[in-house]
Amino acid sequence: MIKHLQKIGNSRGIVLDKPILELLHIDDNAAFEITQEKDGLFLKPLSAAEAYRKMSQKHRKSLNKLSK
Repeated sequence: MIKHLQKIGNSRGIVLDKPILELLHIDDNAAFEITQEKDGLFLKPLSAAEAYRKMSQKHRKSLNKLSK
């Protein structure tokens, strides 16, 4: 399958068709971890708990300052 970048506001994105999302059991509010692999990008769906854990680890200092 070949997809093209589409303009979305000031950014560019790739639209995933509904049948693909259904096949992979990905809902509308899904979060993804994007990593660079040898020849491209890898998108891994994350649960809300995983997404929160990764975000809170990465931004722990800022979150601690905000909580004061």
